Amino acid sequence: MKILLVNPNRYKSPPVPPIGLEYLAASLEGKGHSAEILDLCFAENIGRALHDTLSSFRPDIAGVTVRNVDSVLYHTNEFFLDEIKDIIHQIKAASGLKVIIGGTGISANPEGILGYLNADFAVAGPGEHAVHEVLDAMVNHGNSRRVFRGTYPSYSACIRKPTRIDYRTYCDAGGIAGFETHKGCSSSCVYCMESGTPVAFKNPDDVIRELTHFVDSGLTRFHLCDSEFNESLEYSVDFCTALRKAGLDMQWALYMKPSQFSRPLFRLLKDTGAYLITLSVDSWKKCDQYWAEYEKFVFNAKSCGIRIAVDFLTGFPNESADDLLGHFDNLRRPLPDSISVNTYIRLYKSLKITDIIMHDRGCWGSLSGDTGNKSYIKPVFYNHIATEKLSELIGGDKLFRIEGPEKIVNYLRAEQ
Repeated sequence: MKILLVNPNRYKSPPVPPIGLEYLAASLEGKGHSAEILDLCFAENIGRALHDTLSSFRPDIAGVTVRNVDSVLYHTNEFFLDEIKDIIHQIKAASGLKVIIGGTGISANPEGILGYLNADFAVAGPGEHAVHEVLDAMVNHGNSRRVFRGTYPSYSACIRKPTRIDYRTYCDAGGIAGFETHKGCSSSCVYCMESGTPVAFKNPDDVIRELTHFVDSGLTRFHLCDSEFNESLEYSVDFCTALRKAGLDMQWALYMKPSQFSRPLFRLLKDTGAYLITLSVDSWKKCDQYWAEYEKFVFNAKSCGIRIAVDFLTGFPNESADDLLGHFDNLRRPLPDSISVNTYIRLYKSLKITDIIMHDRGCWGSLSGDTGNKSYIKPVFYNHIATEKLSELIGGDKLFRIEGPEKIVNYLRAEQ
């Protein structure tokens, strides 16, 4: 079967290469299918690009990735699904193909997004194996299932072919090559769609083989695409040990959480070229031990020569201005390099925080956006600490910045 994989993501602050489609293409070809990636990020004319590829490749089915429903941040929010819906309409109108949708954004509301985009099938979660279930369902016309749940076996070999994407164009526009070491996240963050999902680690040798290909082609800067790298301290140490042994000339930035760390791990990270850790921190029901671990994390990482940018989500229900001032004291104490603060919480149907807020009438006055639609497909935000009040609480401390008004990510900020 011939499958066309389409990247409709045209957000360029910064542009993000569609590595999920590269993994998916490798999985499809491993089962004997033919796969082609159409990357529309930099296309000057979407309609012409679709027409030309459909005419030349003549696929049997199309897959469209939904990396994000929207840009998440309140102040500069961009809603992506309407443009994706139009691309799917053009595919179906031009060729009559059935369309599979997948990608991280689908987990926000699989059934609702499937209907909104007028696609035929949806995969929520990793698609490398679930896509074959979808293809089997297409052949078995008696199967009425439309939403499939993705899984990913640990150490399953699925090595992408990065020659399919023009990485130079991405890099020239401020993007960066990405890679991943595992799927899923065992954390229980109430505001995150990936929390509590099954965790599956990749074989370190397979990941290093991908990185070696990039480095040999002249690309040396990377960003890890895991939710947080340190899902397992043992695996993190094993991976960094193997990466150090490979001796690749590379630099990389990554996300971590203030748990599952050690000083030897930070030394290994530094030895492998890690220069920036974005540390994910929130104030949802945190105890003193959490803040003690946070402080230890920042101190040890910085003492090994790695910069720390903190992403701090706060302003949950029942948190007061005084609570925030206490959190700010905890955050600044070990002197990270920067602290980004966000008090606008994007609600999605699948999130625990959405249920918590919607079952508390006292919170309803702090909602904004498409509040009348309980699908939460279009942006709905909870916020009870206005930007002006937040700025007052920060009090001109240059260590802090308010997240949202500025379209920039931490690895770009680190270069300024």
